[in-house]
Amino acid sequence: MAKQSDTQPDAPPQKPGGKKRLLIGAVAAVLLAVGGGGAWLVIGHKGDPHAAKAKAKPSAPPLFLTLEPFVVNLAGDVQHFLQVGIDLRVADSSVSEQVKAHLPEIRNGVLLLLSSKKVEDLASVEQKNRLREEIRDAVNRPLGIQPPVPRQPDAMAPAGDPAHPVSEAQAAEPPRPAEPEAAPQPDSGVLEVLLTSFVIQ
Repeated sequence: MAKQSDTQPDAPPQKPGGKKRLLIGAVAAVLLAVGGGGAWLVIGHKGDPHAAKAKAKPSAPPLFLTLEPFVVNLAGDVQHFLQVGIDLRVADSSVSEQVKAHLPEIRNGVLLLLSSKKVEDLASVEQKNRLREEIRDAVNRPLGIQPPVPRQPDAMAPAGDPAHPVSEAQAAEPPRPAEPEAAPQPDSGVLEVLLTSFVIQ
């Protein structure tokens, strides 16, 4: 009679590398979770204005055109010379070509403008900035671009206007002229004039 074994039948042998597959599966799940979270951060912030600004294309670099230096006699009883270097910031490359085509007219206009000034007309920073605007308009004129029209300040209210009551002290003061506003910037042609050198002798 055959003797029965008191041991259980052997379990099927495990395939080698089973634990390895389990470990790889766990790592893959973690990587998928991290990748999904990263994708959500990128996609979820599309409506964020700060993210849109960061992704916005950088604006085109400014275009400059350098004019040959100007040397003029200034107006006035005492003889003074002005030597000034001028760079023009232009809207696009076609404006550079237009400036070169009209260069004799432009230089004539700028020379006449500069030679009409007196030393005392060019002393302060505000006066130099006003000169920059005048030069810009003189350069744009031959290109067919009219200077922007500054907004006129409101007229002073009459003394008896109930909407603008005036105290006795204010009524006794002489009226002050309205402060001029900064000239509006053009959006075509020569946008800005830069003074790269400025010497008065």
